[in-house]
Amino acid sequence: MKSTFSLIIKNEIISRKLNEKEKLNLLFGILATTQKTGDLVTLIINNNEILNYVQNILSSLKISFQMPQKNKLVFSDEGLNFLGCPKQRDYFSGIFLIGGSINGLNSSSYHLELKFLEQEEAKEAQQILNKYNFEFKLLKRRNSYILYIKKIENICDFLKAIEAYESYLNFEEKKIERDFSNNINRLTNFDFFNQERIAKLNSEFIENFEYVKSHNLFDKFSQNELDFFKYKENNLDLSLQELSKLLVKEKNPKSKGTLHHYLKKLKDVVKKTKEEHRKNQNKH
Repeated sequence: MKSTFSLIIKNEIISRKLNEKEKLNLLFGILATTQKTGDLVTLIINNNEILNYVQNILSSLKISFQMPQKNKLVFSDEGLNFLGCPKQRDYFSGIFLIGGSINGLNSSSYHLELKFLEQEEAKEAQQILNKYNFEFKLLKRRNSYILYIKKIENICDFLKAIEAYESYLNFEEKKIERDFSNNINRLTNFDFFNQERIAKLNSEFIENFEYVKSHNLFDKFSQNELDFFKYKENNLDLSLQELSKLLVKEKNPKSKGTLHHYLKKLKDVVKKTKEEHRKNQNKH
């Protein structure tokens, strides 16, 4: 079965070698996601590797546990001293290990969440994380409390904070690939739009210049303007910027603004002539 990105991150967490204090900190994070009945903690873990990992953590900390079901761990936290345990890398690694999830690398948008069964624990975790500008939001979903972030930068920072560096690099690589692909698509779309725009302007130019020729309106334009119209007629695939550069090379420099003015004049002259012709027809 193919691993999800959430599971890849969790496998990276459980592959980390921890000393006794770090194991206690991680267990502290695990307990933050659960709901206790008195001193009894019940953990339901459906992934065998994570289940075995938590069993080994409990055993190494000399905490006895029972397994009333194959995916359920029950143990007492009585006597466990979490005072002085920093709520940092291992604490939040423990939270993600049991209550964390993130959608796949190929998703159209990203969403990382941490699930808690106690509102107080969720609010405390949110307060700690948001001191570092993670911008976690809190919502209630059925009988649980969810902290979540959607910004790619915040997700990257969280993965770095729990030192899931390999997952972070994979995520960052996928982000770069997506950004590159989006930029290519934007450029392609822009190029298509630009080509359509040039085609429309050329069609308008040809129609107007043909009207000038067929109605002998050459006296309405200077020689420079007429020379440009003929030049453009032979180079319809070029933009005004490109035409301007070519005219410089041919010792007939004209700015893009000047060429634009020529085309506007052509359009205005044709429009005015057509209107006058229409008025004359209406008189008769």
